[in-house]
Amino acid sequence: MPARPVLSTLVSLFRRKRSSAFPVCLVVAAFLLAVKTQSQRRGHSLATADTGLRVETGPNRIVIASLQSRQTRKEWIGAQSGQEAAAIPLIEQAEWEGKTARLTWEFVSSRVAKGPIQNLELTFVSRSPALELRSLWQARTGDGPIEHRIQITNREKTPVQIPLQLTLALSLRAPARESLEHWWVEKGAITPTPYGTHHDPIAEGYAANLFSIPYAREDEEHRDAIPWSAVQDTQGHQGLYVGIAFSGRVRIAVRRAEQAGPILLEAGLTPEEDGAAPFVTRLAPGETFETPPVFLGCYTGDVDDGANRLHRWVEKALRPPVHDARYPLLVNNSWGSGMAVDERLARQMIADSADLGLEMFHLDAGWFRGVGDWYPDPAKFPQGLAPIADEAHRNGLLFGLWVGWTQGGAHTNPPGQQTVLSVFDPEMKGWFTRDYPPDWRPRPFTGADVCLGDPRAVEWCLRELRRIVKEYPLDLLEHDQRMIVDACERTDHRHTASATDIAYRAAQGYYQVYDMLRAENPNLLFENCVDGGHTVDYGIVQRTHYVSITDTYDPLSNRRAFYDASYALPPAMCECYVADHPRKRLAEFLAILRSGMMGWCTIMCDTSQWSQEERAAAKAQFALYKARLRPLIQSANLYHVSERPDGVRWDGIQYFDPQTGRGALFAFRGTTPETQHVFTLKGLEAGKPYRLTFQDGSSALVTRTGKALMQTGVTVSLPLPQTSEIVFLTRQ
Repeated sequence: MPARPVLSTLVSLFRRKRSSAFPVCLVVAAFLLAVKTQSQRRGHSLATADTGLRVETGPNRIVIASLQSRQTRKEWIGAQSGQEAAAIPLIEQAEWEGKTARLTWEFVSSRVAKGPIQNLELTFVSRSPALELRSLWQARTGDGPIEHRIQITNREKTPVQIPLQLTLALSLRAPARESLEHWWVEKGAITPTPYGTHHDPIAEGYAANLFSIPYAREDEEHRDAIPWSAVQDTQGHQGLYVGIAFSGRVRIAVRRAEQAGPILLEAGLTPEEDGAAPFVTRLAPGETFETPPVFLGCYTGDVDDGANRLHRWVEKALRPPVHDARYPLLVNNSWGSGMAVDERLARQMIADSADLGLEMFHLDAGWFRGVGDWYPDPAKFPQGLAPIADEAHRNGLLFGLWVGWTQGGAHTNPPGQQTVLSVFDPEMKGWFTRDYPPDWRPRPFTGADVCLGDPRAVEWCLRELRRIVKEYPLDLLEHDQRMIVDACERTDHRHTASATDIAYRAAQGYYQVYDMLRAENPNLLFENCVDGGHTVDYGIVQRTHYVSITDTYDPLSNRRAFYDASYALPPAMCECYVADHPRKRLAEFLAILRSGMMGWCTIMCDTSQWSQEERAAAKAQFALYKARLRPLIQSANLYHVSERPDGVRWDGIQYFDPQTGRGALFAFRGTTPETQHVFTLKGLEAGKPYRLTFQDGSSALVTRTGKALMQTGVTVSLPLPQTSEIVFLTRQ
């Protein structure tokens, strides 16, 4: 109730009770309580073109009073049975000066900043211990979600330990009809599982805990999720999505207890699992802890429609700026020859890459003296790497380099020097997650994990990467192996014993290295590999230009991984490695290439072994990629127009750019005996005619309306299994 009506009511009550000695103090107290309650519940609204949100403050909590689609006016949150719709509880206790202190959070202020980016800051304080909590909301002009994060600052003169603070908690209003589905996708890791993309009815008793850890588990039954989820109203043809922009141990939970009850959604750091130590983090005096940023957006249409709006926002708001108009690039990577790469092979690959029309030569593992010793092997590269980079540049290519910069080896440093990252160096050994026995030795390109929760390790890694970027010199830096750990035995690092806090502090260290490196080298490109698809999240997206989505390079694995990841990530960021694969015909060779050409394409095979016919075909495909496919990958909408690839049925991915009226359909036939398949297209203008051309000439040129293509589809004919076609669309 507003304060003015409350005051009028109390004055009237006082006048009626004046003759009965009604205590004036009670009237005043009631008035002050009403004013305080009203001030605590004062709300603020933020909006993007897609999503409207209203936030209020309550006792020890942040209340999300409204979440609304700006297009349909659909309200996703609302009071049910008189209960508040959604509230983010604030932490209730802290460890301070050897005891557990109960926390009472008092709302003290709000600050709103308007402009292209709307910012809302809600500030709460705890008196004992002295803590300050800020709830930070951000909404950017245009399409996309609204972001939220929470900062907690220790204002005491002594350390304070705090438990887990959620970033987001929602209670979604379920429609009267049972039409909600929960969508999520797996990380590709070593090999995509047979499932990958999940969409499950949110029925009574539904519960999903989607964990994302820094280095994905490979168990098919418990594969990690890319930290993104969508709730799709299949009958209402609309939905919402949520994502977490952090690379530590995070979780998205979706559950529904009762058939008529709300859908509960939580997002943030991972709470205690399987009896492990509960999360706690230690704040030094003046230090600020920040929860993983969470974004939340509404959309109209199906999950593809929501994903396309998310893609544009990720490119604008998260992904580092791209200064090369050719992005995404065509790359030739030396890993097709494994660790055998040397100067002769590198120069041969550079010449071959230029002849084929590729745009970057990428030197993968095998160039260095040893793990942790990131200097060129003099036996392989007697002149160093700078001449290799120069040779690439003379041939019109960029030069990229693989570095597993968090991996330590067993070499020893000269006295007083720290040129090699070694588990046996007296000054360095405490940077690693544990001690190693004297006979320990690294593998050819994998070593001991450094914990980036140790500031000394962060400082060394940043210094070493600065040297590498400058001396070699690089256009692209690829990082591989485990970057962010969640297990560490050390007690003198910044983290506590909690696995979630270990990963939290290590992720902060990783961010510190890359944020500084990018600021100093704004034109440098960054690739996230981490054993191909083991670390895929929006914190990584904020610091790299593209992501390896699987470490298995056959056509089916590439198409599966791309199908999954392209829901959560812009297609230009989804890298597939194209490797040699058995084939009998040129048409099968084309299908191998095209299975890796729907996003960022990296060739990872010995191209000198291609036949003249294959070589000519590859040149034509690379030219096609640059001229017609890359503009679509850069800016068009992407649609999944088939079931997920299984190697048997037909599968397809469609692009369409409503601005230019151009699009393409990638069509693949598996082992099925069916020689024809109808693909129902999406995203077209119903009343406009479209001209369809078949790149391989599998069908004649046709013109059909957008309505017909979206209702009855286009028929693709492929007489041979394991082959492909690209159908181009042009609006007339």
